Amino acid sequence: MPLLHRHHRFIRWVSVAVTAGSLVYMAQRSNIRADVTAEGLSQITPATQELIQSISEDRPVVIHAYVSKEVPREYVAVRSRLLNILREVQALSGPGLTVRIVEPALHSEEAQEAIESYGIAPRPVLNREAGRVGESQVFLGLALVSGPHEEVLPFLDRGLSVEYELVRALNTVTQEKKKVVGVLRTDATIMGNFDLQARTQQPAWRVVNELRKQYEVRSLGPEQPVPEDVDVLFVPQLSSLTQPQMDNVKAYVDGGHPALLTVDPLPLFDLKLSPKEPMLPPPGQNPMMGMQQPPAEEKGDYVGLLNHIGVEWDPMKIALDTENPHPGFLDAPPHVVFVSERSDGSTPFGEGADPIVAGLSEVVVLFGGSLAPASGHEGEFTPLLTSGPSTGFNTFDEMTDRHILFGVQGPIVPSKRTMTPPVVQAARIVGPESSGDEAKGKNVIVVADLDMFGDQFFAMHERGGDIDGDGLDDIRFDNVSFLMNSIDALSGDEGLVDLRKRRAMYRRLTRVDDLTKDARTKREEAIQAANTTAEASLQEAQAALDAAVKAVNERSDLDQTTKAVMLKSAEEAENRRLAAKREAVARDKAKAIAKVEAEHLREVDAVQNEIRLMAVLLPPIPALFLGAVIFGRKRRREREAIPNARKKA
Repeated sequence: MPLLHRHHRFIRWVSVAVTAGSLVYMAQRSNIRADVTAEGLSQITPATQELIQSISEDRPVVIHAYVSKEVPREYVAVRSRLLNILREVQALSGPGLTVRIVEPALHSEEAQEAIESYGIAPRPVLNREAGRVGESQVFLGLALVSGPHEEVLPFLDRGLSVEYELVRALNTVTQEKKKVVGVLRTDATIMGNFDLQARTQQPAWRVVNELRKQYEVRSLGPEQPVPEDVDVLFVPQLSSLTQPQMDNVKAYVDGGHPALLTVDPLPLFDLKLSPKEPMLPPPGQNPMMGMQQPPAEEKGDYVGLLNHIGVEWDPMKIALDTENPHPGFLDAPPHVVFVSERSDGSTPFGEGADPIVAGLSEVVVLFGGSLAPASGHEGEFTPLLTSGPSTGFNTFDEMTDRHILFGVQGPIVPSKRTMTPPVVQAARIVGPESSGDEAKGKNVIVVADLDMFGDQFFAMHERGGDIDGDGLDDIRFDNVSFLMNSIDALSGDEGLVDLRKRRAMYRRLTRVDDLTKDARTKREEAIQAANTTAEASLQEAQAALDAAVKAVNERSDLDQTTKAVMLKSAEEAENRRLAAKREAVARDKAKAIAKVEAEHLREVDAVQNEIRLMAVLLPPIPALFLGAVIFGRKRRREREAIPNARKKA
């Protein structure tokens, strides 16, 4: 008995389902995987594969991953990358590496295990679903255990690279001993300090905690020679050392040991640590109490030490760059230098750049200085961070004021500046190599800023650059990557340098950005025109005042008292005119800027509305086109199935 048509169709559907299931099962069993995304963040690098396959049964490693099933929209990509990387590791691992993925509910036994055993607690994160802002408790943590060694990553935030954090933790638990980074204790207390006057403990900077994830961080007293087992010396604010302390640094550097030196001409975190300010008194002494204090120690010859290393540095100059690529930071002073792609398309981090900075997106220098090769030095001077073509500087005295009670105050942003060619704000000095009893070749990185390693950059590094809360990165500052790359390069352990560059691409609406750039140019032109008008008004008022003074002084029929009264009256009259002109210029300036910004916002809104309309109309077109094709094909087949006798003539 022949099968009915519906039976044939049922058998075909069952066969297709069985074939699809078999193919999926075969693909899973064969461990065939492919990452077809542009960044390839769900696949691991060959170096990571070698590390995974090198873990033996003699020293096994267990990875405990606690990942919530449901996460807010902003963390979906992080969760997906984490699970993909863990599955890749699980597929490539041998018997020495075990991956355990747990999806704990909020109050489950697995959640309690994560909290009690490894300190991995759920992190409260904002949830912006359905137009409502709430809070969700999310697990995104890892614990790597190898015998007595344990490394815990409590939470993988949106700005962190999953593979980088995982590989760094694997390196930590599998190696017998970490390399040592010695942080010299200076007046820049980045290692933390106890304030005797306030009786409070000042926490360490986050840079220290970041270094501890990979290195053994040791606090070093500047009065003693640097121990030989220190692999890298980190000196925050070199200019706050005395000469004997500086001699210890010189001896360490001359021995061929690597060092990272920071020299900040205007440290925003504490202006009293500026190079031109006197040495701070010892802890516990308060010069405001009126008691006689012992004379402060003199600062060492930091300029001479830098020249000895091969660097020329003027501690009075604070570099600036008038080119600002970020519309959200238009009000930032030009002394906040954005080292990134220039308006002419050039980039300091492109092909041919030093491996420390190659592949970075942007580094920010805050009121930093400028470096140059010292004359006569034979070592190799390699620029790492360089300002753009619109570079200049102001002096320390121009940007600070001095209060009789509170000391140095600032920073003050002057309207006038001295323009210069591009300057170097961080450089690496290597060599020259020597033999015998002479000094060995230098291996030093000098950075003309310490504020660029502040806590705010580490917080941004973890959370990502989402400054408007829409779940997308608006900015990306690589200050943390620059610091860690520098330490790695100095220590000779550069295995993680390339991994830090693997992250999601930074994509923006280029047409909106172009409009923003044009509006920013118009805004700068309006401000410049207003400033020019103001300068002309000031010069005109001053010329009028000078003319009035000259006319009074030339009169021979007046005595000195009358002249003095007339001069004061003329000065007051001209000052009133000047004040009125200043108010008028300020109004015109504000009006011009407001007009430019309003035009810019209208243009941006128009482009965004056009993009929204296209986003609504274009996606259904392929589906509608395919539906029309299928409908037409079906109608054609129906017509072909009709006997010719039944068709209309």
